Amino acid sequence: MMTLAAVLCCAMTTTVFTACGDDDDDNTPKQPDNTPAYAEVSFTFWGTQDLLDIADMTVTYNDGTGDKTETVTTVDWVKTFKAPLPVSFKFERKVTLKEGVTLSDDQTYSYVNSHQTIYKVTTANGTSIKGGTIGGSGKPSNLKGDQLNLVITQGRMDASCTYDFDKDGKCPQLDFPE
Repeated sequence: MMTLAAVLCCAMTTTVFTACGDDDDDNTPKQPDNTPAYAEVSFTFWGTQDLLDIADMTVTYNDGTGDKTETVTTVDWVKTFKAPLPVSFKFERKVTLKEGVTLSDDQTYSYVNSHQTIYKVTTANGTSIKGGTIGGSGKPSNLKGDQLNLVITQGRMDASCTYDFDKDGKCPQLDFPE
C-alpha cells in the first residue's frame, strides 16, 4: 500500500495545470481613430497704428455658423475657429479712409497689407492629423501719403480668404501638391 500511495503522491506533485482561455480581446492594443472630425483655423490680419489712425477697417467673417462683422480696433485682428467637418471659414477685410482724413503727400505712413492662417485638422479626441501656416509675416512697410491713399482708395488693402474643408479634412486652398 505504501508503494501505491508514494506513486500517487509523486504523480500529483509533478503534474502541471494550465488554464486555457481567449484573452486576445483584453490584450489587443486598440488602433487609434485617425478619422478627421474637426477643422481649426487661426486667422490674423495685421495692421499698424498709422492704419488705425487714418482708416476704418471692418472684417466680415464666417466661423461656420453664419456671417458676422467686426470693426477692427486693435493693430492685429485675430480670430480662431474650430468646427466639425465639413465646414467653410471666410474672412474679408475692407479698408477705407476715415471721413475727413487727408494724407500728407510728404509724410510717410507705416502699414501692413498681409495676413496669416494657421490651420489644423484633428480627430474627435483632438489629435492633430495635419496642419500648417501660410501667409505673410506682418512686417510693416512705409509709403508716402499720396501712394498710401491710392493703395487704400483702389481697394488694394481689401482682402478675402475662404477655406473650404470637406468631410475628409481636405481643403483646396491649403492642400498644395507635393
